[in-house]
Amino acid sequence: MNLWVQFAPLALIIGVMMLVSPILPRDRLWARWLVVIFLIALIARYLPWRITETVLPADLSTAQGWWIVFLFAIEIVFLCDMLRQSLIHCKIVNRSAEADAALQRLQARPVEAWPIVDVFIPSYNEPLDVLERSIVGALALDYPKLKVWVLDDGKRDWLREFCEKKGANYIIRKDGTHAKAGNVNNGLSQSNGDLVCIFDADFVPYRNFLKRVVGFFEESDIGIVQTPQHFFNKDPMQRNLWIADRWPDEQRLFFDHIAPSLDAWDSMFCCGSCMVMRRKALDEIGGVPTASITEDILTSLEMLRKGYRTRYLNEKLSIGLAAESLLAFHTQRERWCQGGIQTLFLKAGPLGPGLSVWQRILLFPIYWVFHIPARLLVIMIPIFYFWFGLQPLENARSWEIFYWQLPVLIGGWGTAMWHNGRQAYPVVNEGPAVLVSLRLFPIVVSSLIRPFGRPFKVTPKGSQSGAGSSFTEAIILGVLFLLTVGGFFFNIDTDIRIIDNANFLLVGGLWASINALTLLVALLICFESPVQRQQERFPVSLTAKIKADEHPEPLDVMITDMSLGGVRLETRLPDAKAAAFGKNRKIELHAEDLPPLTGILARSFERDDGVHVFTLDFEPEPQDAERDALIRALYTSGIDNATKPAHSLELWGAIFRRIFGRGPVRG
Repeated sequence: MNLWVQFAPLALIIGVMMLVSPILPRDRLWARWLVVIFLIALIARYLPWRITETVLPADLSTAQGWWIVFLFAIEIVFLCDMLRQSLIHCKIVNRSAEADAALQRLQARPVEAWPIVDVFIPSYNEPLDVLERSIVGALALDYPKLKVWVLDDGKRDWLREFCEKKGANYIIRKDGTHAKAGNVNNGLSQSNGDLVCIFDADFVPYRNFLKRVVGFFEESDIGIVQTPQHFFNKDPMQRNLWIADRWPDEQRLFFDHIAPSLDAWDSMFCCGSCMVMRRKALDEIGGVPTASITEDILTSLEMLRKGYRTRYLNEKLSIGLAAESLLAFHTQRERWCQGGIQTLFLKAGPLGPGLSVWQRILLFPIYWVFHIPARLLVIMIPIFYFWFGLQPLENARSWEIFYWQLPVLIGGWGTAMWHNGRQAYPVVNEGPAVLVSLRLFPIVVSSLIRPFGRPFKVTPKGSQSGAGSSFTEAIILGVLFLLTVGGFFFNIDTDIRIIDNANFLLVGGLWASINALTLLVALLICFESPVQRQQERFPVSLTAKIKADEHPEPLDVMITDMSLGGVRLETRLPDAKAAAFGKNRKIELHAEDLPPLTGILARSFERDDGVHVFTLDFEPEPQDAERDALIRALYTSGIDNATKPAHSLELWGAIFRRIFGRGPVRG
């Protein structure tokens, strides 16, 4: 076949996506359905060839034949899930206007008629530096009828004393049965609010959280209102790849794009934190379910069977602590994986009675059950081909792959990127996913065999998080990388090659190249980059005055970023005053809405534009009322320090600098 004809479908697909996708309105239903129809057409064009030319001719009397059929079955599941994900995105809802209207109706009622809210902060082993943010932030909520309850499963006297000092209610229980679910149920038995709001011990609510959410419960069939989980620090994926200033945290894809669509299909589920539940609904299902370690999704499922829906308000109303190390990251995902698989063995799970077929499909834990092992299989296919001669397709030639199969793959990537914006770059997403899959594959196998055989593990947080080690994963990834690259070059030499069908070598090489780059990204994540700051900085814009010791005249400055440990100040400082504000001088800081603070100038310099920049370290460290005021200013006022997705060239530039070890860790 002519070369131009071979690549014509692929070129057409890429051309259509580049020309049409930028002008398609993502918020229009017809545009979303058009994308699905486009994907269905690609799959319908591809499957007849795939079945008749590359599967049916396979000889089932050989291992090669069964290998081909097995891979085809896996591919069918991939294609079905690709369509499932596109269909999910066909509907999307933004409930901010509903929240506005509900708030107006709430404020029109007398305060006495507002629902009473119990704010729960379940805790087990978190240190004070994590807990104090959550407790101070919860106590600062702008809502007239609430009680803050710290549910201590760790039996810590110092936490009791801290709660008494701050004015929070403290509950301890005798044993740790059923982990977080049991802790919450114990709190329910000792409180009586109309609504129950839960924040994990590492999350801090914005002051307006309850006012934005409570109004939804005017509708009697709303059982849960979930809000997204945002983070004030960088997760290990961002930090270890040196893309913390160019790539959002790992959970943004779900909370920003998938969750609003699940809500539109009435299939959104509780995520365990940053949400409010109706007590009456909890009472009807017998409290928070304890049968699985992922009690959150079971709560939504049980409420759904009782006629209560889970709603999703996609507004940033809280911030939390992302996993600080690979150890914490993997521990968290291991629990999610095990708990998700456990739901398949429970009557209350997605396969139990009382749910629609579509709800079962959307709530089935396919990511844990299928995508974890399948992703590793995709990595292994070129290795099996190069070193054992096992072809993934019967009699397939490279030009046929480019003509029939590759358009579907590119079309699938393109539709995912259109739905999810600049948060769905294939290799950038796949690298972390491969590392997670490698770590979680034993969990998947053991959970399918003995779903309740592993003990519950709490995610390490704060000073407890630990650096962890991914040395084993790094070795495995390195070996897979060498086998992938080495296998291709080994088979280029016609005298020693293992493969029989050289017509597939070009596609095998392309596949190996993508896998090698993915493995390299995953390998880089295994090496922890240091956290360079003790306290997270937040960008602010506050006018303030500073005064140096022995220099009574104050200076007007602008606070441009701030943390619990210090501030960055900028001013156009006359040269005559420069000497009074030199390094190591003691400084008093006075800013609106903040108590007077003192510190030492750690750094002072003049930029090219004539602006003087100071870094002030608080000394002595703020305590009590001063520290609480800083926590409220930084963590509860809605300051946004999130990373926005960068252009693909900037993103890949940062990753390649990481590969070659050039450039500092940023963010």
